[in-house]
Amino acid sequence: LREGLRLVVKTRLRYDYQTREERVEPVLSSNRAIADAPRSGAGSAHSLVQEIVHQRLAQEHSASITKQSLQARFAQRRAALTEKVHRLRDEYMTLHKRWREHCAKLDEVAKASALEEAAATAGRTTRRSTALGDAVRSDLEMEQIIASLGNEELTDANHLSARNAATIPDMISVTNGSVDYLYDDTNNIVDDPINFYAPNTGLDDWTEEERQIFLEQFVIHPKQFGII
Repeated sequence: LREGLRLVVKTRLRYDYQTREERVEPVLSSNRAIADAPRSGAGSAHSLVQEIVHQRLAQEHSASITKQSLQARFAQRRAALTEKVHRLRDEYMTLHKRWREHCAKLDEVAKASALEEAAATAGRTTRRSTALGDAVRSDLEMEQIIASLGNEELTDANHLSARNAATIPDMISVTNGSVDYLYDDTNNIVDDPINFYAPNTGLDDWTEEERQIFLEQFVIHPKQFGII
């Protein structure tokens, strides 16, 4: 196939009587006929400038229209928001006023019921008030009064503090720069701490035989001092 194509191309080139210009010129002429006539350099530059200016003006006009539309939209939104705030504020004030009136009515009802209860119980005496009166009418009332006094002594803070108060002695006054009183503490007093806390005190010291017995028993019963 390759050899055949090569043979065809060689034969065509050998017997082709048309030159390159003859083959290219018709195509170029037809293209020029189809294309518009060329413009002059000055006219092309002027038209290009005019086109750019028109595009810029169109863009500015579109931007102006968009800006006006956005401003109007924002103004409407701001007005709607302001109107909503005023409406909600008025609604809150109305509801708050109703709530205050309702609370006032409830307070009046509670006050009236409290006055009625106080008036009903004003002339009525109880066993407690009778028992705590100045006059004692029976032995039972006397026992109740004595029992209440005993409970008061056990629970009254003033009475308990007066009974359990500590007796604080007077302060020792210093005269002539010296104190005549000293605190003598004899509770487990140690007069000679060096000898008392010495390793070999001489008290309950083991003999050599006792030490040997202890070591033997410790080996048999390690750390079992009860058995040792």
